[in-house]
Amino acid sequence: MNKDELLNKESKESKENSELIDKLYSNKDNTLKNASKSKHTGTTKLNSDNESKKYIKEMHELADKNEFRNNVVVLGLGLVIVSIIIFSIVMNTSFMKPKTEAAATKPVTKTLTDSTQTKAKVADPIITTSTKIFEYLNIEANRTTILEKSIKLNNGSQNGLTVHLLSEILRTNDVAINANTSTVKQLMDSLTSMDWKKNTDATKLQKGDICFTTDMPGKTGVPSHAYVFMGWVKDGNTEYANICDGQIEEYNNILHKRNLSITTTKKDKFSFFLKK
Repeated sequence: MNKDELLNKESKESKENSELIDKLYSNKDNTLKNASKSKHTGTTKLNSDNESKKYIKEMHELADKNEFRNNVVVLGLGLVIVSIIIFSIVMNTSFMKPKTEAAATKPVTKTLTDSTQTKAKVADPIITTSTKIFEYLNIEANRTTILEKSIKLNNGSQNGLTVHLLSEILRTNDVAINANTSTVKQLMDSLTSMDWKKNTDATKLQKGDICFTTDMPGKTGVPSHAYVFMGWVKDGNTEYANICDGQIEEYNNILHKRNLSITTTKKDKFSFFLKK
């Protein structure tokens, strides 16, 4: 090979080597560029992933908040509905309850009232005719009035006034004694005919009882006198009693004291009393 050929050959090889080196550097730059580009893309992708995760997390949190709020709203509505139902039940029960209680307690109230009235009737003292007579004569104005009426019935005379006085006292207190009654025997018979009971025990006397003395001499069953028993002068002592009769001329008062246990020349002792 001649020198020119050799030089051409070396020049050609040198050129090829130069091109090969340039190509290698070119590939290296591309590799670096690609690597740089790949690195940048990875960073961008990483940043994008982080932002996505953050967004997704915020979305979940927002969804949780919305769900919680919806649950609270639903629960609130449920409580309102339950409250309305309970209120309706309570109100209906309240409206119905008084009627039921009224119906239930009405018979009880009636029973208690009846029981109270029964007890009151039992507790109240029995107002007997004797009690009415005593209470009437225990008032001075009534004694004055009854005396005036009796004197008129006795044709204006105070003598022999007792039967007229006692008859008027009895009539004033709703005992139907005939207005023509003028003797002790007639008065006694009128009372016994109306089922007045006879009692000879002076210790059983009560204020307002009608008393009779022993019989007139020779006249069996005809008491000599009659009077209204107005109480003992001394409690427990049956000797002297306060009485009411028509002996106005002797005592100047229809209310006076009398010995019931003995007979004197003027007065006979107590024999019995009549009582309704």
